[in-house]
Amino acid sequence: MPTQNLAALVGGTGGTNLLPKSVSSKIWSKAEALSIIPTLATNEPMILGENVFPTLTKRPAASIVGEGQAKPQSTIEVGAKVIKPIKAVVGLEFTLESILTNPAGILGLLETEMSAALARQIDLAILHGRNAATGTAISGAEYVNQTTNRVELAADRMTYDASLWAAYEAVTATGNDFTGFAFDPRLVGALGSARNATTGVRLHPEIGMGNGITAYEGQRAAVSKTVSGQVDASADTKVRAFAGDWDALRYGRVLDIRTKKIEYGDPFGNGDLQRRNCVAYLAEVFFGWGILDLSAFAAVEDAVA
Repeated sequence: MPTQNLAALVGGTGGTNLLPKSVSSKIWSKAEALSIIPTLATNEPMILGENVFPTLTKRPAASIVGEGQAKPQSTIEVGAKVIKPIKAVVGLEFTLESILTNPAGILGLLETEMSAALARQIDLAILHGRNAATGTAISGAEYVNQTTNRVELAADRMTYDASLWAAYEAVTATGNDFTGFAFDPRLVGALGSARNATTGVRLHPEIGMGNGITAYEGQRAAVSKTVSGQVDASADTKVRAFAGDWDALRYGRVLDIRTKKIEYGDPFGNGDLQRRNCVAYLAEVFFGWGILDLSAFAAVEDAVA
């Protein structure tokens, strides 16, 4: 029956069919919506290969001159940051029975699970330099948690706000601006539930439950479990917040996300797809990032976690 024919929904036959552009676009749109990096960082178009971004190492200074005086020359120095995109991949495999039972539901699952997996990998790579599937380090990666600006949270959550201000001061003391926070949900919960010991009044009534917080102390904020690094196979780093000048982080992707339907072969090492009556789907994206100045960030850590 036509309603049970997945080919009518995801297009064509063969082993390398791209899913309809609308489906691929939805997967990437959801991935960027779930990832906190596009919310906070400066997004840049990138190419496959080396991307060179100029970095300002010395700013020009203006001078005051009097009437008839010679005008002095200002100086400026620039460096360069080279960014080479890497590839993130997520694959799913379905039995023919599950597809024939609910083909439209399969597409919904693709959008939800593939986009979420890509979002976690993007954040985990940029914040912690880790591979989501294994929890291991990405070779040669530069990441936000390499900053030497560290602030420890005390056991008393009443002091958490002071710790975040200490992170703010650590960033601005290096000459950087301050543009926002990335929070672990556990820190948001601790801040939101902190109460005055005498009156019982909440110290931060503007913070509600969930991941909907978009600002803190007048600065942009985003919330994700990836801040701690504790997602998929990656272990907890004890980081509960990153504070910083997110303009010092440049992020971008290359071309459109590629999402393929695979009907033949053994793409994931599980055995021949045709022999087992299975269909696989593969989403891959090239993305890159560069940190212009690691001192533009501070990590807030839970010392007693």
